[in-house]
Amino acid sequence: MKKFFSPVLLAFLLLTVSLVLVLNISVTTKKGNNYIVTKIELPLYLKLLGFFDRHFNYKLLVKQITGHLKTPEEKVFRLFQWTYEVIQPQPKNLPIMDSHVWDVYIRGYGVSDNFHDLFSTLCNYSGVDAFFERLVFEDSSEYRNITFVRIGRGWVAFDPFNGAYFENRNGNWATTEEIRQGNWNLTKLPRSVIQKSYYKAFMKLMPEVISMGYRRANSQSPFNRLKLQLHKFFSGQKPMLE
Repeated sequence: MKKFFSPVLLAFLLLTVSLVLVLNISVTTKKGNNYIVTKIELPLYLKLLGFFDRHFNYKLLVKQITGHLKTPEEKVFRLFQWTYEVIQPQPKNLPIMDSHVWDVYIRGYGVSDNFHDLFSTLCNYSGVDAFFERLVFEDSSEYRNITFVRIGRGWVAFDPFNGAYFENRNGNWATTEEIRQGNWNLTKLPRSVIQKSYYKAFMKLMPEVISMGYRRANSQSPFNRLKLQLHKFFSGQKPMLE
Protein backbone atom coordinates (compact mmCIF):
# COMPACT_ATOMS: atom_id res chain seq x y z
CA MET A 1 0.00 0.00 0.00
CA LYS A 2 1.39 3.37 -1.01
CA LYS A 3 2.01 6.06 1.58
CA PHE A 4 0.14 9.22 0.63
CA PHE A 5 1.71 11.36 3.33
CA SER A 6 5.27 11.26 4.57
CA PRO A 7 5.79 12.13 8.26
CA VAL A 8 7.43 15.42 7.28
CA LEU A 9 4.54 16.43 5.02
CA LEU A 10 2.00 15.44 7.66
CA ALA A 11 3.80 17.50 10.29
CA PHE A 12 3.91 20.47 7.90
CA LEU A 13 0.18 20.22 7.21
CA LEU A 14 -0.66 19.98 10.91
CA LEU A 15 1.56 22.99 11.66
CA THR A 16 -0.05 25.00 8.85
CA VAL A 17 -3.59 24.20 10.01
CA SER A 18 -2.67 25.05 13.63
CA LEU A 19 -1.10 28.34 12.57
CA VAL A 20 -4.16 29.31 10.52
CA LEU A 21 -6.44 28.53 13.46
CA VAL A 22 -4.31 30.54 15.91
CA LEU A 23 -4.01 33.54 13.58
CA ASN A 24 -7.79 33.64 13.26
CA ILE A 25 -8.39 33.79 17.00
CA SER A 26 -10.53 36.78 17.91
CA VAL A 27 -8.64 39.44 19.93
CA THR A 28 -9.38 43.04 20.86
CA THR A 29 -7.91 46.48 20.45
CA LYS A 30 -8.93 49.65 22.30
CA LYS A 31 -9.97 52.98 20.85
CA GLY A 32 -10.81 56.18 22.72
CA ASN A 33 -13.22 58.81 21.43
CA ASN A 34 -13.72 61.88 23.63
CA TYR A 35 -12.36 59.86 26.59
CA ILE A 36 -14.84 57.01 26.08
CA VAL A 37 -12.88 53.81 25.48
CA THR A 38 -14.37 50.97 23.46
CA LYS A 39 -13.01 47.52 22.62
CA ILE A 40 -13.00 46.43 19.00
CA GLU A 41 -12.77 42.75 18.04
CA LEU A 42 -10.54 41.65 15.17
CA PRO A 43 -8.64 38.51 14.12
CA LEU A 44 -5.14 38.07 15.53
CA TYR A 45 -3.50 38.13 12.10
CA LEU A 46 -4.95 41.57 11.39
CA LYS A 47 -3.75 42.92 14.73
CA LEU A 48 -0.26 41.54 14.06
CA LEU A 49 -0.15 43.01 10.56
CA GLY A 50 -1.10 46.43 11.94
CA PHE A 51 1.49 46.16 14.72
CA PHE A 52 4.37 45.32 12.39
CA ASP A 53 3.24 47.94 9.88
CA ARG A 54 3.46 50.62 12.59
CA HIS A 55 6.79 49.26 13.85
CA PHE A 56 8.51 49.55 10.48
CA ASN A 57 6.92 52.93 9.82
CA TYR A 58 8.33 54.25 13.12
CA LYS A 59 11.80 53.07 12.12
CA LEU A 60 11.51 54.71 8.70
CA LEU A 61 10.14 57.97 10.10
CA VAL A 62 12.90 58.30 12.70
CA LYS A 63 15.51 57.61 10.03
CA GLN A 64 14.01 60.31 7.80
CA ILE A 65 13.99 62.86 10.64
CA THR A 66 17.31 62.09 12.33
CA GLY A 67 19.32 60.00 9.86
CA HIS A 68 21.78 62.84 9.22
CA LEU A 69 22.50 63.38 12.92
CA LYS A 70 25.17 61.70 15.03
CA THR A 71 24.64 62.11 18.78
CA PRO A 72 21.64 61.01 20.87
CA GLU A 73 21.17 64.60 22.07
CA GLU A 74 21.00 65.91 18.51
CA LYS A 75 18.43 63.28 17.60
CA VAL A 76 16.29 63.95 20.67
CA PHE A 77 16.23 67.68 20.06
CA ARG A 78 15.37 67.26 16.38
CA LEU A 79 12.50 64.91 17.27
CA PHE A 80 11.32 67.45 19.84
CA GLN A 81 11.36 70.24 17.24
CA TRP A 82 9.71 68.03 14.63
CA THR A 83 6.86 66.99 16.93
CA TYR A 84 6.13 70.59 17.91
CA GLU A 85 6.29 71.84 14.31
CA VAL A 86 4.44 69.03 12.50
CA ILE A 87 1.67 67.97 14.89
CA GLN A 88 -1.03 70.60 15.39
CA PRO A 89 -3.13 71.30 18.49
CA GLN A 90 -6.49 69.54 18.68
CA PRO A 91 -9.19 71.38 16.66
CA LYS A 92 -12.13 72.17 18.94
CA ASN A 93 -14.70 70.88 16.46
CA LEU A 94 -13.12 67.41 16.13
CA PRO A 95 -13.31 64.49 18.59
CA ILE A 96 -10.38 63.74 20.89
CA MET A 97 -8.97 60.41 19.74
CA ASP A 98 -6.81 57.91 21.59
CA SER A 99 -5.79 54.76 19.75
CA HIS A 100 -2.36 53.83 18.45
CA VAL A 101 0.48 56.32 18.86
CA TRP A 102 1.11 56.14 15.11
CA ASP A 103 -2.40 57.51 14.51
CA VAL A 104 -1.28 60.84 15.99
CA TYR A 105 1.15 61.21 13.10
CA ILE A 106 -1.46 60.08 10.57
CA ARG A 107 -4.05 62.59 11.88
CA GLY A 108 -1.49 65.35 12.25
CA TYR A 109 -3.15 66.81 15.34
CA GLY A 110 -3.83 65.95 18.96
CA VAL A 111 -4.11 66.98 22.59
CA SER A 112 -1.12 67.26 24.91
CA ASP A 113 -1.03 63.51 25.68
CA ASN A 114 -0.79 62.75 21.96
CA PHE A 115 2.24 65.03 21.47
CA HIS A 116 4.03 63.39 24.40
CA ASP A 117 3.10 59.88 23.26
CA LEU A 118 4.52 60.44 19.79
CA PHE A 119 7.67 62.27 20.90
CA SER A 120 8.59 59.71 23.57
CA THR A 121 7.92 56.79 21.20
CA LEU A 122 10.11 58.29 18.47
CA CYS A 123 12.88 58.89 21.01
CA ASN A 124 12.84 55.18 21.87
CA TYR A 125 13.06 54.30 18.19
CA SER A 126 16.12 56.55 17.94
CA GLY A 127 17.75 54.49 20.70
CA VAL A 128 17.09 56.87 23.63
CA ASP A 129 14.96 55.91 26.65
CA ALA A 130 11.97 58.22 27.04
CA PHE A 131 8.44 58.20 28.43
CA PHE A 132 5.87 60.70 29.60
CA GLU A 133 4.08 61.19 32.90
CA ARG A 134 1.85 63.72 34.54
CA LEU A 135 3.04 65.89 37.41
CA VAL A 136 -0.13 66.10 39.49
CA PHE A 137 -1.06 68.14 42.56
CA GLU A 138 -2.12 66.06 45.57
CA ASP A 139 -5.73 67.16 45.18
CA SER A 140 -5.57 66.23 41.46
CA SER A 141 -6.86 69.71 40.59
CA GLU A 142 -4.14 70.39 37.99
CA TYR A 143 -1.39 68.58 36.16
CA ARG A 144 1.40 69.13 33.65
CA ASN A 145 2.49 66.54 31.08
CA ILE A 146 6.26 66.05 30.94
CA THR A 147 8.34 63.73 28.77
CA PHE A 148 11.42 62.38 30.53
CA VAL A 149 14.42 61.56 28.34
CA ARG A 150 17.56 59.78 29.54
CA ILE A 151 20.88 61.25 28.35
CA GLY A 152 24.41 60.91 29.68
CA ARG A 153 23.91 63.36 32.56
CA GLY A 154 20.64 61.80 33.68
CA TRP A 155 16.94 62.28 33.01
CA VAL A 156 15.92 65.59 31.44
CA ALA A 157 12.47 67.04 30.74
CA PHE A 158 10.60 68.22 27.64
CA ASP A 159 7.12 69.45 26.83
CA PRO A 160 6.63 68.95 23.07
CA PHE A 161 3.05 70.20 23.20
CA ASN A 162 4.18 73.66 24.33
CA GLY A 163 7.62 73.61 22.71
CA ALA A 164 9.29 73.93 26.12
CA TYR A 165 12.37 72.43 27.73
CA PHE A 166 14.55 73.32 30.71
CA GLU A 167 18.16 74.39 31.08
CA ASN A 168 20.37 74.75 34.15
CA ARG A 169 22.53 77.75 34.99
CA ASN A 170 25.33 76.40 32.79
CA GLY A 171 23.10 76.28 29.72
CA ASN A 172 22.85 72.48 29.68
CA TRP A 173 19.60 70.56 29.75
CA ALA A 174 18.56 70.50 33.39
CA THR A 175 18.27 67.07 34.98
CA THR A 176 15.24 66.25 37.11
CA GLU A 177 17.45 66.50 40.20
CA GLU A 178 18.60 70.00 39.23
CA ILE A 179 15.02 71.03 38.50
CA ARG A 180 13.88 69.83 41.94
CA GLN A 181 16.66 71.92 43.49
CA GLY A 182 15.51 75.03 41.62
CA ASN A 183 18.40 75.04 39.13
CA TRP A 184 16.31 75.48 36.01
CA ASN A 185 15.09 78.03 33.56
CA LEU A 186 12.46 77.76 30.85
CA THR A 187 13.75 77.58 27.28
CA LYS A 188 11.37 77.33 24.36
CA LEU A 189 11.14 76.94 20.62
CA PRO A 190 10.58 80.07 18.48
CA ARG A 191 6.78 79.87 18.09
CA SER A 192 6.10 78.95 21.71
CA VAL A 193 4.35 81.50 23.90
CA ILE A 194 4.35 79.45 27.11
CA GLN A 195 5.55 81.20 30.28
CA LYS A 196 7.72 80.01 33.17
CA SER A 197 4.80 80.47 35.56
CA TYR A 198 2.97 77.62 33.80
CA TYR A 199 5.48 75.10 35.21
CA LYS A 200 6.81 76.76 38.36
CA ALA A 201 4.44 75.21 40.90
CA PHE A 202 5.03 71.73 39.48
CA MET A 203 8.82 71.62 39.43
CA LYS A 204 9.14 70.22 42.95
CA LEU A 205 6.97 67.29 41.81
CA MET A 206 9.73 66.02 39.54
CA PRO A 207 10.41 62.38 40.52
CA GLU A 208 13.51 61.72 42.63
CA VAL A 209 14.02 58.24 41.21
CA ILE A 210 12.98 57.25 37.69
CA SER A 211 12.56 53.66 36.62
CA MET A 212 11.86 53.14 32.92
CA GLY A 213 10.41 49.63 32.92
CA TYR A 214 7.99 48.78 30.13
CA ARG A 215 5.80 51.64 29.08
CA ARG A 216 3.70 52.62 26.09
CA ALA A 217 6.61 54.53 24.55
CA ASN A 218 9.08 51.63 24.52
CA SER A 219 6.66 48.74 23.89
CA GLN A 220 5.87 49.54 20.26
CA SER A 221 8.71 47.29 19.05
CA PRO A 222 8.08 43.52 18.70
CA PHE A 223 10.67 42.29 21.25
CA ASN A 224 9.62 44.68 24.01
CA ARG A 225 5.93 44.10 23.32
CA LEU A 226 6.41 40.34 23.62
CA LYS A 227 8.23 40.73 26.94
CA LEU A 228 5.49 43.07 28.19
CA GLN A 229 2.72 40.68 27.14
CA LEU A 230 4.48 37.76 28.82
CA HIS A 231 4.94 39.79 32.00
CA LYS A 232 1.27 40.79 32.10
CA PHE A 233 0.18 37.22 31.35
CA PHE A 234 2.29 35.52 34.03
CA SER A 235 1.41 38.20 36.60
CA GLY A 236 -2.29 37.65 35.88
CA GLN A 237 -2.91 41.18 34.64
CA LYS A 238 -4.38 40.23 31.25
CA PRO A 239 -4.74 37.33 28.81
CA MET A 240 -1.75 36.60 26.57
CA LEU A 241 -3.48 37.48 23.29
CA GLU A 242 -5.73 40.33 24.36
